[in-house]
Amino acid sequence: MQTIDSHIEKLSDAIHNWLQPDNKHLRKAIERSVDEGLFGLEDIKHRIRHLKQSVDSISLKKWCDKAGLVSPAEKDNVVCCLHAGNIPLVGFHDLLAVLLSGASYRGKLSRKDPYLMVSLLKILADFGLVSKNHWSTSLSQFRSMDADAVLFSGSASSVTPVRKLLKELGIASQETPELIRTAYYSIAWITDNSKETMEELTESVFRYGGNGCRSVAVVVAPFGLNEEKCEFTDYVENFWLKNPQHQKPNPSLSYRFAYNKAVGIEQAWLNDFLIEENLSFPDEKFILQWIKGGRKEIENLVQQSAGSLQSVYSNSEMGRMIGGKAIEPLSLAQKPPVWWKADGVDTIEWLLKTLR
Repeated sequence: MQTIDSHIEKLSDAIHNWLQPDNKHLRKAIERSVDEGLFGLEDIKHRIRHLKQSVDSISLKKWCDKAGLVSPAEKDNVVCCLHAGNIPLVGFHDLLAVLLSGASYRGKLSRKDPYLMVSLLKILADFGLVSKNHWSTSLSQFRSMDADAVLFSGSASSVTPVRKLLKELGIASQETPELIRTAYYSIAWITDNSKETMEELTESVFRYGGNGCRSVAVVVAPFGLNEEKCEFTDYVENFWLKNPQHQKPNPSLSYRFAYNKAVGIEQAWLNDFLIEENLSFPDEKFILQWIKGGRKEIENLVQQSAGSLQSVYSNSEMGRMIGGKAIEPLSLAQKPPVWWKADGVDTIEWLLKTLR
């Protein structure tokens, strides 16, 4: 029987090989992703750099310890992962969790990220950790698979049609355990406007063009937008000089700017983003809500956000609970540790309970 330590070392070695500068498959995947307009180069580089810094045998062992994984499963459970494609390699975390648990991975890759994940999967196949026919951009590839569990990240509106399709293709039934994540934004609670705080806030909002559930779409601060927008705009423009925004907003966003101006809502128009001081929930991309307030406003927002809210970040009170959410460091918004719990659920722990 393979020990968890040897299993982790094997997986860590495979990832290390994949991340090497001379890996032509990864280099080609990056080039194709950029050339076809799927992601910006700086966002891909940010993601790769973070994986190099955060994923190794030590961090994987720590994740397994936290989840209570003492040995990879001997039973050949099949887990179907439906990966999103809104940021580069967003499916990496689920893939790792499945492989660490010892389950057999099947991955429906997003057509928005069809190259980066494949470059990794090919290395994992060479190491005998996945099979070469176990991933595809089409769910039809997995017809009649009869999965033991399903992992899915997407919008709340897509859950019902996805379930229907999985059933029609014989991939999952009504009884198949599923871990579905539908949170799509995060909140930042800042208590000062220091250079460090504002730079961390800028990264948390504008990395990946605001895509991804960890990206901040609502800021709560003790000062209003009008007091800070000139300086904050400088931070944003400096960030964009180094990290050009890959996607552009719909032209209709200019109408929202005009409406805000007409009704007197404080705002800042940044050409590719709109910041508005408004107590409302994110309903459109490329918009940041700025709210003057403190703990009371944060607690109300968290309680009202239901399943839409992913994380609450701050530059103070890290680790404390607010509205049922543990406050995470603002500095880690776009570079979480490998054991981070999406929607508050440890994926390995869930798999262990579900597949035993």
